[in-house]
Amino acid sequence: MKKNVLYGIMALLLIPAFVFAGGGQDKAASNEIHIGATICSEGAYALVGVPYGKFYNAYVDYVNQAPEYQDILKGRKIRLTIYDDKGDGAAGKTYIEKLINDDKVFALVAILGTWNVVAAKYELETCNIPSVYFGTGSSAQMFEPAKGGQRYMMGVQPLYKTEGRLMYLRAVTSFQNVKKIGVVYSTADDGLSLKAGIEEQAARDTRPAGVKPTIVYQPIGSTDAAAISPQVAAVQDADVIIAAGNQAYFKAIYSAAYSNSVARPKPTITSYVNASPTNIPTEAINPGAGAIYSAAWVVYTEKGTESAEAARRQKDYAEYCKIVDWDTNYIPASEKASYKTNAYSMSSYIAFKHFLAGIERLNASGKALTAQNYLEAMESGRIPIAISGGVNYADGSRIGLDALSFVRYQPPASGPAAGGTFVDVDPMASIDELLARMSK
Repeated sequence: MKKNVLYGIMALLLIPAFVFAGGGQDKAASNEIHIGATICSEGAYALVGVPYGKFYNAYVDYVNQAPEYQDILKGRKIRLTIYDDKGDGAAGKTYIEKLINDDKVFALVAILGTWNVVAAKYELETCNIPSVYFGTGSSAQMFEPAKGGQRYMMGVQPLYKTEGRLMYLRAVTSFQNVKKIGVVYSTADDGLSLKAGIEEQAARDTRPAGVKPTIVYQPIGSTDAAAISPQVAAVQDADVIIAAGNQAYFKAIYSAAYSNSVARPKPTITSYVNASPTNIPTEAINPGAGAIYSAAWVVYTEKGTESAEAARRQKDYAEYCKIVDWDTNYIPASEKASYKTNAYSMSSYIAFKHFLAGIERLNASGKALTAQNYLEAMESGRIPIAISGGVNYADGSRIGLDALSFVRYQPPASGPAAGGTFVDVDPMASIDELLARMSK
């Protein structure tokens, strides 16, 4: 069955939830649930933050008005406070502290940015309030298991370190005769975490030399394609190139490889956070350009598929599109069609819906709206993730999703690279499933 793939999602988000230290809903605002986030609408990552923030605002408005959500809200309204950190971790940390200490929000939901998760890691681990959905794969949110205040950090997206392991396995199971893998990684948190995962999985590969591929690692500290050309040249003879970095680094790596006649045709595997047509380098549509492979954790199947999970994802996606069409305040009419396949706006839908799942569980428990009770509700069992799989926070598990599908960028018949799409190459597969393939 052909699949429509809604792409892998960003490299950058977090959501802790705050009441005040001690963990109770603000008594002065019992008729509302106040949530907050820092989301960049300016700076290098505005291509992520703008659609992310626009849909987020639209969804909150929709939930406050839609009859089907009133049983969840129980007479309350959602109040959303967003600050623009402009992609700067220091600013993001300041705003997170403001949301916690001054605004006294009940929850931080869908904060955007690896820079924010890393910069505010201490605050998030010690404020003892739920942090729901991190729009980043940063390993700063990984705990095996979470203890104490770490339990309040509840990520969803696949973590970079986990994805690094999957990248290695995809490289050795998806291509023929892979003898060498070239890993070009950023020296930022995203690249270092992906590299750590690749190294871990390679160390676990016990196949003999000659079967197990060699790996060449090349760090980069710049997003300028010309500046990193020497590093890319060092992996030009690899059979597969892994671009281990988020949006800006990926574009530079791919562009540098394209400018190298030897590296140009080599297939490139990159992070799920880069799997959006709007983030594809312009060179990718040119004849002879190497194919771009990535991962997806947000997928819906076409009508007619019998899977109950596929039907659930279709229902979620239909609601997402309904909200895009409904909104008249944030999403311009001329952009509505593109929003329906925009990974970044879709991720804020997933984040807020995930938060509301916890509110719904808390209602069912009959307990008061407090941080502690919310945490217990979220840890009570597996939670289906909108347009995706599921996550289980029981027993302190904080490893995010551990299975991704494998997708390939398909250029448009004409026009710019952003007009292309991603097509399914292989369905969602876990680390264990890929290991089983490798052993055959």
